[in-house]
Amino acid sequence: MAFGVATKLTNKGVAIFADRVRTTPATYTTSPKFIGIGTGATGAARTAAVGDTALSTEVETRASGTESTVTTTVTGDTYQSQGTVSITGTRAVDESGLFDASTSGNMFTSATFNVINLLSGDSLQLTWKAQITTS
Repeated sequence: MAFGVATKLTNKGVAIFADRVRTTPATYTTSPKFIGIGTGATGAARTAAVGDTALSTEVETRASGTESTVTTTVTGDTYQSQGTVSITGTRAVDESGLFDASTSGNMFTSATFNVINLLSGDSLQLTWKAQITTS
């Protein structure tokens, strides 16, 4: 498979969503608000897929995103997590994921994108959105 630009709700993300809708979540008790970034998707010819469980090579400390619901089509139909990752070295970032833990944890969403070159001291602000639709 060739590298591609894509954003996917993962299989685990579907399970997280279903569990967290319950009055008392049984398995996934932490919201998927932690934003990770990675390198290596382009070289590995990897495109985000629903079966993703980790980034190719995760770099930097995950940002703890600020959560909210926003409106895309219907009032309050989109979960949003926004955070800023601090860069500590030269990076060619080409993927990101939203997780339910600050380290390890379950991947809720996965994205691959064209390389963003960053230097130590830079920061990268990411906004993740997961819209719930009726179709």
